[in-house]
Amino acid sequence: MSPTRFDSLVSIRVETMLVYGRAHDNRSQAQPLFSAHSEVGQMKTLRELHQAGTFVLVNVHDAGSAALAAAAGAEALGTTSGGHAYTIGRPDAAGAIDREEAVARIAEICSTVDVPVSADAENGWGHNPEDVAQTIEALIEAGAAGASIEDWSGDGEIGFYERQHAIDRIIAAVETAGRLDPDFVICARSDRMAHEGLDAFDDALSRLQAFAEVGAQCLYAPGVSDKSLIERIVREAGGPVNGLLGVGGDLTIDDMREIGVRRVSLGSSLYQATMAVFDRIVRQVLTTGSLAVETPPLNWKTIETLFPDAPATGS
Repeated sequence: MSPTRFDSLVSIRVETMLVYGRAHDNRSQAQPLFSAHSEVGQMKTLRELHQAGTFVLVNVHDAGSAALAAAAGAEALGTTSGGHAYTIGRPDAAGAIDREEAVARIAEICSTVDVPVSADAENGWGHNPEDVAQTIEALIEAGAAGASIEDWSGDGEIGFYERQHAIDRIIAAVETAGRLDPDFVICARSDRMAHEGLDAFDDALSRLQAFAEVGAQCLYAPGVSDKSLIERIVREAGGPVNGLLGVGGDLTIDDMREIGVRRVSLGSSLYQATMAVFDRIVRQVLTTGSLAVETPPLNWKTIETLFPDAPATGS
C-alpha cells in the first residue's frame, strides 16, 4: 500500500467525520444525539444482525470514537484490543491489558452509545474454560451484546490451545451466555493464519467448524484476504462468518457482501488511520510552524453533543 493511497483513504474517513460536524456546528441549541444507554434489545439486535445480510461492525477504541461512529450511523460497534492498548501505551498482546481494565473500557463504551457493542475479549483473559465463563459474565454485566474469544493463548510457551481445549473454552462461553442471556453473541476465533500464514488454513477452518457445532453464533479466522479462501470459509465453516477489512485494503464491503460474509469488522485500522492524521499534523507544525489543514477539525461543541449525559464543563 503506497503512502499516497493510505493518505487518500484516511482523508476520506476524516472528511466524512468533518462533514457531519459542520452540519451540526451552527445549531442554536445542541440536541442530544443519543438517549441514555439502555441494554434492552441490544443483544437481540446484534443477534438479528447475524441472521441475514451483511453488516459492518465498526471497531472503536474508546467512548469518544464509539459516540462518533454511532452518530455516523453504525449499526453495531466492536472494541479493539489493539486500539485500547495503544491508547495507554501498551502493545497489542494477550495479557497487556487485564480483564478488569478491558471490561472497564468496554463498560464506558457501552454506557455512551445506544447501539450494540461486541467486545474483543482476546483469549478471555485466562487459559481455562472457567476463566472464559467469568469473562462472559463480566462483559454481560458491563453491557456488551457479544464477545469474541480466540484460540491463541498469548503465551509463547503454550501457543495455540490444543484443539479440544479450545473447543471446551467456546463451550464455556456459549453455555454461560445461554444461562445469562441467550441473545448474547459468541464469536469464536481461530487465529492460526494470523500467526502462521495460509499453511494453517485447513486447521483454522476445522476449528471454526468445531466451534459452530458447539453453538458459536459467529466464526472468525483473521489472517486471510484472498477472496476465494474467504468464500470457502463462508461455504464450509458452518455458521455466520466475520470477515476483516482494513483501511487501505483492496477488498470492499460490497465484495464481502457478494462473498456472503455476514459481519465485517475493521480491527484496529480506524485507530491506526486516526493516528496517521495525528502524526502528519504534528510533524507539519513542528517542521513548518503551520497548523493549516485542508479540512477543519470538529468543533468542540459538536463533539460534546455526542455526550448529552455528561456534566457540562465547556469553555
